[in-house]
Amino acid sequence: MANVRRFFPGGNTSAGFFSYHDNIIDLDRNMLYILKGMPGGGKSSLMREIGENAVREGYNVEFHHCPSDPNSVDGIVITELKVGIVDGTAPHIIEPVYPGLIDKIIDLGQFIDSELLKLYKSELFKAKQMNKEAYRRAFNIFKASKPIYDEIESANKSKVDFNGINKLTQNAIDRIFSKEQVDSNITGFKTRHQFSAAYTPEGFFDYTSTIIDGVKDRYYLSGEIGTGKTTFLKRIAEEAMLRNYHIEILHNPLIPSKIDSLLIKELNTIISTTKETKNYIYTTIDLDEYFDGDGSNKDDYQLFNSLVEKGIEALSGAKEAHILMESIYKKCINYKGIDEIKKKLWEDIQEYK
Repeated sequence: MANVRRFFPGGNTSAGFFSYHDNIIDLDRNMLYILKGMPGGGKSSLMREIGENAVREGYNVEFHHCPSDPNSVDGIVITELKVGIVDGTAPHIIEPVYPGLIDKIIDLGQFIDSELLKLYKSELFKAKQMNKEAYRRAFNIFKASKPIYDEIESANKSKVDFNGINKLTQNAIDRIFSKEQVDSNITGFKTRHQFSAAYTPEGFFDYTSTIIDGVKDRYYLSGEIGTGKTTFLKRIAEEAMLRNYHIEILHNPLIPSKIDSLLIKELNTIISTTKETKNYIYTTIDLDEYFDGDGSNKDDYQLFNSLVEKGIEALSGAKEAHILMESIYKKCINYKGIDEIKKKLWEDIQEYK
C-alpha cells in the first residue's frame, strides 16, 4: 500500500515567511519539474492530480502543502521514481540547478490571455496590495509574540534542574541508539529540514500524523517552554549525524530555530513534541520531571497565545486577497492548454519507472 506523507515546506513565522523549499527533493533525483505561472493557474491542481495518480499506481508520495492555503499544494515528490514537481513562483522562487539534466521549467504563464488580463489591471494591483498588507500585519504580530515567548522561556529556565535533564538526555541517547539499524539502504538528504505544521488563514494545521504513521518506535517529548526540548532534540540529531544516519528535522511553525520533531530513518524512530504522537503507541520522555514551575507567569502565556491568534486572524485577509487574484486570472487562462501539459507531464514521469 502506498505511503502518503504531508509537509509544509514554508511557514508563516515570527521571522516572516520562512522557506525550506530547497529541501523538498535532493540533487540525487531523476527530475524536478519547476512550475512557473500565476495565481489560479492550476499549479496546485496539476500537482495534486499527478500525486494522486502516483498513489493509485502504488508509489509512495509526499505532498508539500502551502501555509497560506493548507489544502493547496506547493510541491510533490514521487519517492521511488525520484521525481518532484514544485511551484517555483514567489514567495518561494525556485530556479533550476542543472537545467535540462535534472531540472526542467514548465511555463504555465504562456496560457494567459494578456489582452484580456489588462482589463482587470487595477483590480489585480489592488488585490496584490491587500495581500501584501495582510501579510505585513500578520508577520508583525507573530514577530511581537516572540519576545513574550522568550520571556516565558527565561523565567521557566530558572526553575529547571538541568543536571537532571542532562542525565535524562544521555539515558535517552543510550536507549535510542542501542537499536540495530532497520535499513541501511536509505537515500536522499542526510539532513532534511521541513515543517510538519503551519499557522494558516484557516488556523493551525498539523500534518505530523502522516509522518508518525508507519514509524515503528515513537517517543513523545513532553516539557514546558524553557525545559530544553530543542536542545534535547539537537543532541539526538548530533548523535545521529555522527553515526552517518539520515534524519528529518521538523521545525516549530512559529519559531523555526526550534525543533518540534526528529525522525531517524535508519532506526525507524521519531521523537516528537507534538500531541499527534499521543494518538499512537509511544514512550514518554518527560522533561517536566525536572521543572519546578509555580504558574506565576500565566498572564504571559495568555498574552503569547492571544498574539498568535491575532496573527492567524490577520492571515485571513491575505487569503481573501489571494482568492480575488485567483478569480481574476481564472477568467484569462486557457485551461485546455494546462490540461495538455498535465497529461504530457504524467507520461514523462512514467518513463522513470
